[in-house]
Amino acid sequence: MKFVTRMVKVIGFAVALAATPALVASSSASTAELDRLFEHLANAESPDEAAVIEGEIWRQWSNSGSATVDLIMSRGLKALEAQEYAIALDMFSTAIEIEPDYAESWNKRATLYYVINDYDAAIADITQVLAREPRHWPALMGLAVMFDDLDRKEPALGAYRAAFEINPQLEDAEAAIERLSVEVEGRGI
Repeated sequence: MKFVTRMVKVIGFAVALAATPALVASSSASTAELDRLFEHLANAESPDEAAVIEGEIWRQWSNSGSATVDLIMSRGLKALEAQEYAIALDMFSTAIEIEPDYAESWNKRATLYYVINDYDAAIADITQVLAREPRHWPALMGLAVMFDDLDRKEPALGAYRAAFEINPQLEDAEAAIERLSVEVEGRGI
């Protein structure tokens, strides 16, 4: 349930970002900025410091580089928040068709599939997110939660560890790693 609460917060944050105009940066400048932000995130010394860096990363991720896709995503996020799932699905799918390399459209559609309990579709979309942005810790957390729910403990542990390596301030991931390490790997002597 904590994950769902976090996802609702993420969705709300994304809706707020979509409502503000984003500056379009060149791909290389954006990549360099993301690299810098991820380095700072890995070295954040507190959850508060990590939250500020996470916000900056979300700002980068929320900008598709296309005003059309940004508008469609905004509408999709509002529909998701209003639990108008058919509309949200249509919006996110349209954004994917227009800009298939934009990871956030895949991520938001994966979130929608998770919310409606279509884990197979959510996992497939998360695979697409991670192919485009392997450092997408929220997608890794979503994957971990679903694997955990499906009693696939070993891949769940791997996904939690990957998310925690990217963002060491993820308390939910840390707790899950401790729990699953014993279940999957046993106790050391």
